[in-house]
Amino acid sequence: MIVDALFPTYRFDKADNDDFMVIDQWSYVWASFAGPLFVLSKRLYFLALVDLVAMAAIAAGAIFGLTIIVYLFSASMEGMILMLVTVVGGFALNGIVAVRLVRYGYLKNGWRLGY
Repeated sequence: MIVDALFPTYRFDKADNDDFMVIDQWSYVWASFAGPLFVLSKRLYFLALVDLVAMAAIAAGAIFGLTIIVYLFSASMEGMILMLVTVVGGFALNGIVAVRLVRYGYLKNGWRLGY
């Protein structure tokens, strides 16, 4: 399914004990609205700063895209649909970037990807 391909579930296991962490689709929802706070809640401080920069770049790209759409399509139905797709796509991309940064941080800190 396309949702599982875009938003995969990750399970991380700690090698020295029985701790585990699961990042599922609800994590993507939270990360899409509060990306750096999501990363910060996982105690990955430097990666939260990286995500803040990435979120600013995504927001700038979305604003630029919205500006172009408004200029080209004005108030037509196609323009409204493209604006909605741009905003939803920006939020989804923000969630994907935040979860990937958390995944990278966990793997770097000795967690292994579970099965």
